[in-house]
Order: sequence, then C-alpha cells, then structure tokens
Amino acid sequence: MAGARAVLVVVLAAAVALQLADANTAAVAEVCKNTPFPDLCTGSSGKHAAKYRTVDPLTVLEMQVDAFKKRVRAASRRAKKGAKAAANPDQKRALNLCKSYYLDAGDNLGACKRAIVFKDGVTIRATMSMAAQDMQNCDEEFRKVAAKNPVCDLNKSLVEMSENCRVLSNMIPAS
Repeated sequence: MAGARAVLVVVLAAAVALQLADANTAAVAEVCKNTPFPDLCTGSSGKHAAKYRTVDPLTVLEMQVDAFKKRVRAASRRAKKGAKAAANPDQKRALNLCKSYYLDAGDNLGACKRAIVFKDGVTIRATMSMAAQDMQNCDEEFRKVAAKNPVCDLNKSLVEMSENCRVLSNMIPAS
C-alpha cells in the first residue's frame, strides 16, 4: 500500500511539473513575441522555462543571456578547431582574433548577468551592444581577408540574440 502511494505521489508530482512547464513555455512565447526575433527567443529560452517559478521579461532575459553564453562557447570551440585546420595564415589569424572577441563577449555577459540582478537596463543594453560588436568584429576579420567565416552562422544568431536581449531589457519594470 505504501509503495502504491509513493508511486501515485511521484506520478502526480510529474503531472504538476509538466503542467507548470507547459504554462511557463507559453509564458516565454508570450514575452518573446514582442522581440525582433521571437522564434529565436522562444527556441533558446523555452527549454529553460521549467526552472523558473514565474516567467516575465526579466526571467526571459536571464534565460536569453544563459543561452547566449552557451552559444558563445560553441562559437569559440568552433573557432579554435577552425584555427587548427585553417587553410592559410590569414584565416588562422582571423579565427584566433575571433576567439579573443568571444572571450570579450563572455566578459560582457558576466557584466550583463550582474546588471540583471539590479534590473539595470542601461548596463544590460550596453553590454549586449558590446557583445554584438564583438561578433561583428569577428565577421569583419574575414571580410578583410576575403575568406569564408566558419562561425558566421553562430555570429548572426548571437547578434540577433543580443538584439532580443536589448528589447527585453526595455520591458523590465523600473524598481
């Protein structure tokens, strides 16, 4: 009997968790629809929604910054791998510069996370602008050497995520 109750409690808890996750995912989509790239916002934030009790622009912004950080790490890994296999010295140099831009973007994201705690929209927007500039600087290195950028797709999505974050920061109510 006690075993059956335990199983019932686990099943009920799982059902409640699923309902909460569905509600939070819908709430993320509702917030994201007001961003310039709503599908990117929902896709990169929605999978983290279950971790939050409430979903509002501030929590979606936090989810976006976390997703941004993961994507910067992926871009950095790709740049590092590409630099090792670069076809020529110019491409290798450009990829190594991109890696340094990704480190800089990581620093900006750290500052952004701290600014979220204080609901400091000005700092959030500034750090996101600087992070976007890092991605654009990486792309520019490849334009200079007339080579294909192997991290171009990631840079494009990161610039779009930074724009979503800037818009989300404007939705934060003043404290």
